[in-house]
Amino acid sequence: MSKPSILVLGKRGGILQWYEGLLDAKTSLTGVQIDGFALNHNNWHERILKKILKLSHQNLDHYTAKLLARKIQNTQPDIILIADLFYLSLPLLEVLQHAKPKAKIYHWIGDFFDDRLKFSSSLIDQFFFTDSSFLDDARQMGIDQVAYLPLGFNPSIFYPPKNNMPRKDALLFIGAWSENRQAFLQQIQVPVNVYGKGWDKLKSDYITAHPHNLSLSQVSDLYQQYKYVLNIINHNNTRIGLNMRCFEAMGAGAILVTEYSSDLLHCFNIEKDLIYFNNAAELTAKMKIKPDIDAQASCNKAHLEHSYAQRLMTILQRAYPDLRN
Repeated sequence: MSKPSILVLGKRGGILQWYEGLLDAKTSLTGVQIDGFALNHNNWHERILKKILKLSHQNLDHYTAKLLARKIQNTQPDIILIADLFYLSLPLLEVLQHAKPKAKIYHWIGDFFDDRLKFSSSLIDQFFFTDSSFLDDARQMGIDQVAYLPLGFNPSIFYPPKNNMPRKDALLFIGAWSENRQAFLQQIQVPVNVYGKGWDKLKSDYITAHPHNLSLSQVSDLYQQYKYVLNIINHNNTRIGLNMRCFEAMGAGAILVTEYSSDLLHCFNIEKDLIYFNNAAELTAKMKIKPDIDAQASCNKAHLEHSYAQRLMTILQRAYPDLRN
């Protein structure tokens, strides 16, 4: 086939910048045309107009659908990829239905979902879930076209530092506050530096809390400064799914120290690529010993296997098996 075309539908300016990360994959996937359409807004003019429409109680869904139809007409995508959890309105579903004869439509989801997902299931060629347990949830709703696809990372933001400055030896944790994360952190008995809004609630002799949000570039800078990056699953939005931190930390050259999840086995050699734990006592014991992990080898694996470009290639190969040859 000629140069394949992907249109990414997502949300601009999200905390994790999933949408932006997928668009940045075009720098390495030079043989693929990648365009984007943000369901919230695509430019300042559109953002202002949507605020005016909202204030005047007009239907934003019809306006967004009209813009999407124009985007699809202009780009003529082979694949439309919906990234993140969106329950699409009827006007948007009608636009996608019109695009369906030419484009394959995929939906890539990273959060708990409910029965509303069924309204779009007849349009979706494949649902991809970042948590393998979500496949069973979808099947119980009668959605059978499901597959596992973990999150990835943006190597233009997360990469190892060019200097060889020594890294800080304390654990680094950057993430949103959740009840289970706080309960876990308060049990750890090794030094941890914690960043994120809401962590002023955290009290422990081993914790240094910085209770404010960080930009993605600030997160990347910190990952380059620390030897160990801690990951604790946020059970508010997933069960066993790997969040972006798992890939971003490795991509920046840090050693991932993560709560055990069976989904780790789909992505890594858990004895060689990272440090895992099942509880706070095991984490404390391992961090006192400091298992020998080849951080450079783990970093190389992340860049070779877990970038957004690699995830898009997986989707392309699912759509067009001949591309594997």
